[in-house]
Amino acid sequence: MTVELPWRRFRHTPVPEYRSIFVVDIAGFGRWSNPLQIVARDVLTNAVRDAFRVAGIRWNDLGVQDRGDGMMVLIPGQVSKVDILDPFLPRLTARLRRHNETAAPRIRVRLSLHAGEVHRDAHGWVGSDLNTACRLADADPVRAKLAGDAVLVVSDVLYQSVVRHGYRRVDPAAFSRVEIAEKEVRAPAWVAQMS
Repeated sequence: MTVELPWRRFRHTPVPEYRSIFVVDIAGFGRWSNPLQIVARDVLTNAVRDAFRVAGIRWNDLGVQDRGDGMMVLIPGQVSKVDILDPFLPRLTARLRRHNETAAPRIRVRLSLHAGEVHRDAHGWVGSDLNTACRLADADPVRAKLAGDAVLVVSDVLYQSVVRHGYRRVDPAAFSRVEIAEKEVRAPAWVAQMS
């Protein structure tokens, strides 16, 4: 039996776009009451928007998908990953830390950063690199490392091409290597506490 692929009906075959992929998941979100979930989502969204603004990355240039207990953000390929690692991530974690010092609920997050080829369709974004970024954020070794307000996991390719070179305030020594084995993803990654 031959399965017709949806894009074969179109005149031009869609091609993937290269994007940096940022995923944030709020730990323990499902245990909170609905009002606390609403507060947490609002705080997180405002913190992410502010951090992108500080990094000089326009919100309208991003592909943002709500995940209920977090979000997935597709960042144009021309944006330097250094700008994502610094100043975006430090600003984001500082905003969350400030919230956690003064208000409830305490928002603890798992952050992942990867890059690769993705497709956009009528329903959002899709692609195996997107799946990888989500698996990184949800992996047991990353969950185990969340001790403070935030933990960051980066894919091995991002660590090797950017993090290990120590651009700006990025400290390669803060990252430890872990093995990810989540569903279809089997790969090394690098984890660091962000707070």
